[in-house]
Amino acid sequence: MRVLHVSDIHCGRPFVQAHVDAALALARRERWHAIVMSGDFSQRARVHEFERARELVDAFRAVAPVITVPGNHDAAWWHAPFGYGDFSRVHERYRRFICEDTAPTVRVPGVTLVGLNSAWGTNPESLTWYPRDWRVKGGLTDTQLRDAHERLAGAPAGDLRILVVHHNVVRGRLSNRWGLKEPWRVLDAIAAMPVDVVCTGHDHEEQVQLVGGRVLVSAANTLSNRMRGHRPSALNVIEAGPTDVRVQAWTYAAGLFVPGPVAGRVARAASPH
Repeated sequence: MRVLHVSDIHCGRPFVQAHVDAALALARRERWHAIVMSGDFSQRARVHEFERARELVDAFRAVAPVITVPGNHDAAWWHAPFGYGDFSRVHERYRRFICEDTAPTVRVPGVTLVGLNSAWGTNPESLTWYPRDWRVKGGLTDTQLRDAHERLAGAPAGDLRILVVHHNVVRGRLSNRWGLKEPWRVLDAIAAMPVDVVCTGHDHEEQVQLVGGRVLVSAANTLSNRMRGHRPSALNVIEAGPTDVRVQAWTYAAGLFVPGPVAGRVARAASPH
């Protein structure tokens, strides 16, 4: 099974056409069972940004089934600041242009992908005492985590099981920042899930880490110009056999994405069936 994981396109000012073209070229050149796009399709949640992003999602969807989740840049937080207002409007444009469901389940033969919406804007589910976190940090409630656990447990026996969340669930090495409020609570819940790979974005640094001794975290870099540390843009490739799963970051060089040094491998989780 092969899954392509891209993130943080940021249609708008940070958008880089060459990076997206190279990602699409890789998608079209090889065979994929599914494609993960883990949020931040827009930069300011503007209509014209989402219109462009929809064209790109459709281009990837022409290659293989796609799962998407919203990122913090896709959330029009000003419609419900600090828990007041109409929260249904926060993801109104995302639902209109990208996907009606902000926490979808996508099943293809051999793969089950479960999405969660971690982009709460400035609502209490993601708020901390630090103003620097407002509009940036994400959150996952216990209800959301239980829901994901149940959907993953319902996957057909033998499926590669993937959880998709925008915010990084592990600490960024360069940023030194967690993507989620109460990260250890979330990591404990993820470690207990029947899941093989967690796909995230947000931190703009490619990472492959092991959680709980058996779950690989695939943190994809951005396809925009907002890479950390002057490193190249990157995406991740997930490959699974009968007994193990491997994640490798592919970096942008001379107009192409090529395999890079960041990689990890782990035994497949036992089926709950």
